[in-house]
Amino acid sequence: MLEYLAETEFLDISSSEVQSTIQQLNLRGMNNREKAVRIFEYVRDSTKYSIKGVGVSPDLFKASTTLRRDNSFCIPKAVTLCTLARAVGIPSRLHFVDFINHRLTPELVELWGTNVMASHCYSELYIDGKWVKATPALDRKTCDAHRFITPEFDGENDALLSPVDKDGNPHVEYIKDHGTYADVPLDVIVRIFEENYGDISSEFVKKIFSENVDTFT
Repeated sequence: MLEYLAETEFLDISSSEVQSTIQQLNLRGMNNREKAVRIFEYVRDSTKYSIKGVGVSPDLFKASTTLRRDNSFCIPKAVTLCTLARAVGIPSRLHFVDFINHRLTPELVELWGTNVMASHCYSELYIDGKWVKATPALDRKTCDAHRFITPEFDGENDALLSPVDKDGNPHVEYIKDHGTYADVPLDVIVRIFEENYGDISSEFVKKIFSENVDTFT
């Protein structure tokens, strides 16, 4: 279990950004479940979801980097949730999956050539003797704007992206599991990206993650 509490290059617990955030959240007197819920809600809503600027630069995945940004995507947000959890003594790990996003815009599907969100990442926190899944990727404002069901975390039950939206339309369909990791597996992320989107160093792949188009219908 020690590996799920350890500081790493990416889960930079001792950074000033992480430590100041813990102070800001004022978690004193809370049990681990209550701390986890507070941290989850902060990470979910304080950083807007955006795939613009997605890449594999190591600095992009650091919790301290995400805490300085106004927007980010699923992997750095999951890393940040795990880092803040470890900072208060809650073991955490990263879980990578692929899913079909039925709510991507036709323009983005055409640009990408697929509606698969590859290497999606969520957090798992060890609370009261069990691992609980939690995805902080989609902030409440984004969910409200697109009528997605906002992931709500109570520290006891899994909080993943919903298979349907608020109107009952298909939204998220998980299709492949890449397993759990104690730290950011950059080599795995690169491999999954390249399998789905092509050589990450190519100008085309740089374009599809920087194009200024709407993400969701």
